[in-house]
Amino acid sequence: MKLRDTGKVKWFVYQKVVIVFIVMLIPLISVNIWVNYKGMSFTKNAILDSSLAGASFYSKQLDKEIYFIRNQQLQFQEDKNIQKLSFRGGSLEGFDQIEMIDNAYYLLNQMIDSSDYVVNAGVYVKSLKKTISGKTGITATPNTEFETIASLLNTKEKPSFYRDGNSIYLIETGGNGELWSYIEISRDKLLEALNQISSLYQGSEVFLGSSDLGNVLSTSEDRIVSSAVLKLISEHDPNYSDIPEINKINGKSYFIAHNFISSLNLSLIMYVNENEIIRPLSQFNTLLYISFFIAIAVMILYSYSLNLMIHRPLSKLVRTFRTVETDNLDLVAEPKRRDEFSYIFQSFNRMVSRLKHSIEENYEQKIALQHSELKQLQSQINPHFLYNSFFNIYMMCKVGDADSAAELSQKLGNYYQYITRSGSDEVPLFKEYQHALDYCEIQCIRFSNRISYEYEEVSDSLNTVLVPRLIIQPIVENVFEHAFEDGTQRGVVYISAECGQDTIRITVEDNGTLLTDEDIEALQRKLAMGLKHVEKTGLINVNNRLQLKYGPGSGLFVSRSQYGGLKAVLIIKLQERG
Repeated sequence: MKLRDTGKVKWFVYQKVVIVFIVMLIPLISVNIWVNYKGMSFTKNAILDSSLAGASFYSKQLDKEIYFIRNQQLQFQEDKNIQKLSFRGGSLEGFDQIEMIDNAYYLLNQMIDSSDYVVNAGVYVKSLKKTISGKTGITATPNTEFETIASLLNTKEKPSFYRDGNSIYLIETGGNGELWSYIEISRDKLLEALNQISSLYQGSEVFLGSSDLGNVLSTSEDRIVSSAVLKLISEHDPNYSDIPEINKINGKSYFIAHNFISSLNLSLIMYVNENEIIRPLSQFNTLLYISFFIAIAVMILYSYSLNLMIHRPLSKLVRTFRTVETDNLDLVAEPKRRDEFSYIFQSFNRMVSRLKHSIEENYEQKIALQHSELKQLQSQINPHFLYNSFFNIYMMCKVGDADSAAELSQKLGNYYQYITRSGSDEVPLFKEYQHALDYCEIQCIRFSNRISYEYEEVSDSLNTVLVPRLIIQPIVENVFEHAFEDGTQRGVVYISAECGQDTIRITVEDNGTLLTDEDIEALQRKLAMGLKHVEKTGLINVNNRLQLKYGPGSGLFVSRSQYGGLKAVLIIKLQERG
């Protein structure tokens, strides 16, 4: 492929190398990103699972603790002494009544001591019209505890627990309302349990609540988020727990884990901003971004280095080759670095220097050879015609035709004035054409008008075209020498010229009958050999001169004429001119 074709290539070599490098690097970067993403996702899920497991464990422990307290409360009510106190307390007197009350007080204190969540345990015995409390002792009604419990029992829909301000009560009634047992749950202890769960993950908040009661107890004072979380939880089945979810609240993503506390008919809910979860993983994100940018920087540096070390010297070498293609050999490619390209540039400079020297020698030799060849061919034509002309004058004088001899001498003088005039070897085509017509006039005088000629005027466009001397006359001379040499027929020579866009065609035909097809074929073979043919006279000379001057495609081509004789076409390719 020629070097000039490289200008049509869409991608340079270094660009292809860079693309291959990037294509190979992208899968590695992609795998790295995927591995990091999977690792972060796994770590994130492990953190969430750990927090969820901890929250689930503590919520179940809390649920068991409340169930334990409730069971104790139910066992207290079903105790036979308590039942006896409820039914016969008013009729008991003296020691029996005191013994029953002391037994109830003892059991209540046992419940208080059995769990850290119990602040107070008490019972109201209607028959005694007294409340027995582990905290306030035995007090006749009405009193503060009685009034509080009585007001809570007036709630139409009986909840699983009762609230009075910040106090939480578990209340059970028995004996058709003759006996009320109540336990006050420690709000501080519940809050401590919630804080213990929230400590499982930094930044998390935990609260107890339901869609009906709202946020009952929370580690956070922000009720807006908890209300929104409760709204989301209420859309699920209350028993649909231990399944975390991530939802957006007020434009922020929250991780939400909820467990149902059946003993309180509440949901224990932990929520945390997702950003807080991934905060410990931010360093991995930072490292991921850093590695990504490092990869981009490596690709840029690699591309720049490749461009600097390979593309620029290679482009310079290509430009230098293109300059050489324009025949400009006066250049030197200077290498900037001592590497492989330095050797190539130095070798290129030596090659161009030797090529320039060789071209100069060969060109000068060829020009000198062509000039010598042209002079030789021209000198061979001139004496040949002179010999024939003198012979014709001699014969005319011999027969006493003085007028014809005088006319022929005048024509001959004009003829030789043209061919011997000093100056350029090239003449305008119209003058060469006219010289050939003068030659025809001389020959017609010689043959006593037995031979005539017909011609076409040349176009004005040929006035400025320069051609070598004596390229038409030898063709016409060949006709007179070989076509009509037996003198048995009346001969006619036909001469015409036409000019195309880049080709000049001069045609010489005759109506002679002496040339056979074998003779024409032999002449065609000689002309086809061109400069290789050793003969240096006649038509071969004209053909060689045209090929030397105008290159391939130009020359002399012969065939059978439509008039019966030889048709010689002289072709000049103007675009091939040097």
